[in-house]
Amino acid sequence: MEGKFCKESFVVKTHLVLPPYTNTHRTLYGGKLMDFIDDTGSISALRHARKHIVTASIDSIDFLHPIHEGNSVCLESFVTYTGRTSMEVFVKVTAEDLLTGERNVCALSFLTFVALDENGHPVEVPKVI
Repeated sequence: MEGKFCKESFVVKTHLVLPPYTNTHRTLYGGKLMDFIDDTGSISALRHARKHIVTASIDSIDFLHPIHEGNSVCLESFVTYTGRTSMEVFVKVTAEDLLTGERNVCALSFLTFVALDENGHPVEVPKVI
């Protein structure tokens, strides 16, 4: 199986932080951000493996800065490491105040995904170059 470069799994997704996504402080719910992180990371894993995947673990999420209502939130992800059937994916979250242009790195996360065959059994994935 031929290896793949990190850039082949690179994903960028941007969302607008709307009122239903926020708490009483008018900041993005942590759980909603976790949803965005898992969604973006899974696309990277799918691009790398070109197989069905499942989230095996969310290894870490470091919340660094609040994300306010009305901000845009940009998530960037890519596969950083592979085992035999698993992939480690890095996700960086940056928020932007769309009125001032101020940007902050708001979260960093690592997740592990496992590739599956058509019967739901783990299957080998390409190495990362």
